[in-house]
Amino acid sequence: MGKSVKRAVVLFVFFSGILSTTLAIFISPASSVELQHISAEELKKLMESKVNILIVDVQPKVAYEAGHIKGAINFPWAKEISGPVKLPRNKPLVVYCDCTHEEDSIDVATQLVERFDYNNNNVKVLTGGWSGWVKVGYATEKGKKKK
Repeated sequence: MGKSVKRAVVLFVFFSGILSTTLAIFISPASSVELQHISAEELKKLMESKVNILIVDVQPKVAYEAGHIKGAINFPWAKEISGPVKLPRNKPLVVYCDCTHEEDSIDVATQLVERFDYNNNNVKVLTGGWSGWVKVGYATEKGKKKK
């Protein structure tokens, strides 16, 4: 291997390490809260058993109206949620988004627990989010949820 190829490999490895570290900082929530996750299958079973839960879609309003889990309400993600939060505290919340690593739903769930004192045991993140739910073919709906 020539010197220029060796340098290119070393630079590639060096910058790959920097990039992966940087991405980890932005993707990983800087929080000590250990959130619970729930699979699409587990959520579907809870819905079928009529357990009193609230499904919370944190996508922008336009995405929510284009399609969401049947019965979900829209609570769009915000970098900093301003209170008061009008989500119930007396029932479990299942939060989801359509992000690659559930980063928006993790952020909302973390804010609810850390800043608004929601019980960590009552806030769960849907693994796979909206895309995972659609992929397995579970019930969805479009438009605004009627109150």
